[in-house]
Amino acid sequence: MEPEKKSVTKRRFISLDFARGIAIVAMIVLHVIGDYLNIDVMLAYPNINNLATTNLFALILLPFFGGLAGFFLLVSAIANMVSMQRHLERGKSIRSLVIKQIVGGVLLLIFAMLSESTFGYHGVVGNFFRNLNNPAAGDYTTFLWQWNTFETVHTIAWCLILNGIVQGLLSLNGNWKNTRKMIISYIVLGLVVVGLTQPIWDLVGLIGPGYPWGTYANGHQFAQPWIGTEPFWDIFRAPFLTALAAPMEPIFPYLAVSFMGSIIGLVISQPKEKISKHFPKKVFIVGGVMFISGVVGILFAILKIMNASYPPGTDSFDVAINFYRFISFHRHWAPDNALYMSPGITVPIMPFSWLFQFLALNGFSLMAIMLLFRLIEFRGRGKAFAKRTKNIRRYGIVAFSNYNNQSIYVVIFFLISLMITKVPYQKLFWSGTVLSIFLTLVVFSLILYGWEKIKYTGSLEWFIRTVTNNLVPARKDRFDKSMKWWQKGQVDVENTFYNAEWVNLDTTETEVEKEKTNDSDSRFAIRLALVSLCSIFFIVVNIISLFVSLRAKKIEGKNKHNTAGLAISISGVVILVGVLITTLVIKVGALGLF
Repeated sequence: MEPEKKSVTKRRFISLDFARGIAIVAMIVLHVIGDYLNIDVMLAYPNINNLATTNLFALILLPFFGGLAGFFLLVSAIANMVSMQRHLERGKSIRSLVIKQIVGGVLLLIFAMLSESTFGYHGVVGNFFRNLNNPAAGDYTTFLWQWNTFETVHTIAWCLILNGIVQGLLSLNGNWKNTRKMIISYIVLGLVVVGLTQPIWDLVGLIGPGYPWGTYANGHQFAQPWIGTEPFWDIFRAPFLTALAAPMEPIFPYLAVSFMGSIIGLVISQPKEKISKHFPKKVFIVGGVMFISGVVGILFAILKIMNASYPPGTDSFDVAINFYRFISFHRHWAPDNALYMSPGITVPIMPFSWLFQFLALNGFSLMAIMLLFRLIEFRGRGKAFAKRTKNIRRYGIVAFSNYNNQSIYVVIFFLISLMITKVPYQKLFWSGTVLSIFLTLVVFSLILYGWEKIKYTGSLEWFIRTVTNNLVPARKDRFDKSMKWWQKGQVDVENTFYNAEWVNLDTTETEVEKEKTNDSDSRFAIRLALVSLCSIFFIVVNIISLFVSLRAKKIEGKNKHNTAGLAISISGVVILVGVLITTLVIKVGALGLF
């Protein structure tokens, strides 16, 4: 077996690397807005009437995008399946695959707990940076209870473990080579997971009244028992119960999203000659059906809340808006949260609201990742796209570390708020928030660029890789024995970031040959432009179809398809700009809503 040396070029899918990076950038931006934009003051009457109507769209879009944590899970699952298939293709045993998955998942779970409780932006370290003006006022007890907070990284960790076990079982007797059979198995398993979600939640709810929303007699939440205070049994079982029924992204139903990613990973792991060119379109349509079904259900759920009766002085619109703002907290849309969402009010949460929320969010994620694959790998544009996206992709290399290091934006907000308002940590309006976002991304980019020079040594990923690459046989054997133990955890930046072998899934040898022999890009451009313009929801994608149309016209020559695609794209962009300008000029008060 050949050891892994620095000269080995890695085969990578640029869509996955880019998606991982853009997800982290979006996370940082949305967290800054969510934490430090003075939303409550802005939406209070009569202030809301003086806002540009753009803010009403932001009120809808920002919470929705904040709920797309499943997108990162989907991307991780695709990459993980590609890795598992390559492991088996190299002749490694199923046993070693399962061990690698379990060890990696357990380590990630442990570090996730440490991040949330201690050195993350909500842990002990984060609390220090949230109280720079008065460090003594910080809550430094988070290591006792916040270790059991459940976020996307915890979901990914559990899915690594469970996917490894499932893949191991399905791969027995050489079945991993039967892609069709594997895909059918994952489809069935995904449907089973979604179908079992409500029963599992109800079963876990028997642990205590209102789990996970309920509290102990001392006020501590059932889902976050305190070490040293609650009984040992409660501490021991807590990670397993939150995995099943956590307030945010529990494995029921989100293991189904991981299985969706596994299916995509199975398909793209095949030789490209075996991959249907219609695969992205088919999966995109599935995502579209999920999204539309989910949005319709969400509208019904919100209308039910708006039309309900509440105690005097309670505005049904405010209750509905508050409900929608929690769309990123996935289990908050379950009926058992009715008594806990708004203190003193029973919110009539429609049965299976969580399912519509799940379908809308993850249908959108499925469409987004398929659009990326269709735009890049299925057009043979891997290498060209990689050259243009280095700054974004860099955020995804150490994604977990970037999540952990978000105290950076807390420090920047502290300085900006002090400069603008003279009051530390005073929430800001849009101008101050945008400045905070810009400076935060500048600082992150500089840190990542410098970190790259030492191959991200010291990152959380480095710690995890160092352990697994030194102890797990399936990974340990890949390295030359002359390598130092600490070098085995480093990222091979040259061969995984700059000069990777970017996988393309088009059916001809080179993208130039492909573009000169047919008008596939022109046809794709007009289809993309039409879908974008007619869908209303995705009219912004006309910006992308505009560039695809221009390139198609340049490479394939002027034809009726790229001409029409260009015209439709320009129309969509003009409409988009017109709507944006109009909503920036017209105030909410002019609509007479409040």
